[in-house]
Amino acid sequence: MFSPERNVIWKQLLLLIAGVHTVLGIDIRMNPTVFGVVGESVKLKCSFSSSYPISDLVTVDWSYRLQEGGPTVTILHFQSKPYPILDGPFKDRITWEGDIGRGDASVSLKDLRLSDNGTLSCAVRNPPDVHGSVPQTKLTVTIQSVYFKFSTVILLSALVFIPSALVCLLLLVRMRRAIKRERKTNLIKSPIEVSQECVYSDSARTPLHCTAPTEHPPGCLVRYCQKCLDVSEEEY
Repeated sequence: MFSPERNVIWKQLLLLIAGVHTVLGIDIRMNPTVFGVVGESVKLKCSFSSSYPISDLVTVDWSYRLQEGGPTVTILHFQSKPYPILDGPFKDRITWEGDIGRGDASVSLKDLRLSDNGTLSCAVRNPPDVHGSVPQTKLTVTIQSVYFKFSTVILLSALVFIPSALVCLLLLVRMRRAIKRERKTNLIKSPIEVSQECVYSDSARTPLHCTAPTEHPPGCLVRYCQKCLDVSEEEY
């Protein structure tokens, strides 16, 4: 036989183990935020795991609270089968989508309205595992899908950016071609064209500087040749 002191110690250990087991028991998981579109349906996922075997005594309670605040109301109760609340904000619009055997307690809402914005919670109990934190999901209902708005922004940005990029690319190509053409023209100039750009003084045969001619006839080469002929005639 154990002494009274040992019995007290064993009882404390058993209580401590039971307390830890209870705290670490049921685990409920939900998405923190869910988005829906007016007139469409949305699935609210709720999964759970328990340290005890799942039995027919499992109960699920879905609750709802308006975004503006106010009391929390039950919108569906499950025990062996779902029992949607016959009155309330989701009357005839909530459907059971779960599978208790697989740890699934999800529901779906149809015909969403802007007034449905609010917070929903899923409380699961699997006796004797009835303690645990109850997560919440924030439901946001919009007229258009958030993904559609995001896609629209991307599309509009692409319609503005792509034409601008094409115009810039076209301008760069044309500038590059113009530079190549100018370089090629400068490289293939004949000596006659170069001499036509020279300006000669009246008393010298060497060019003073080069410049673009303002008038083509007569050219510098022609005037230079004429001066050569005049000098030759004076010598003879």
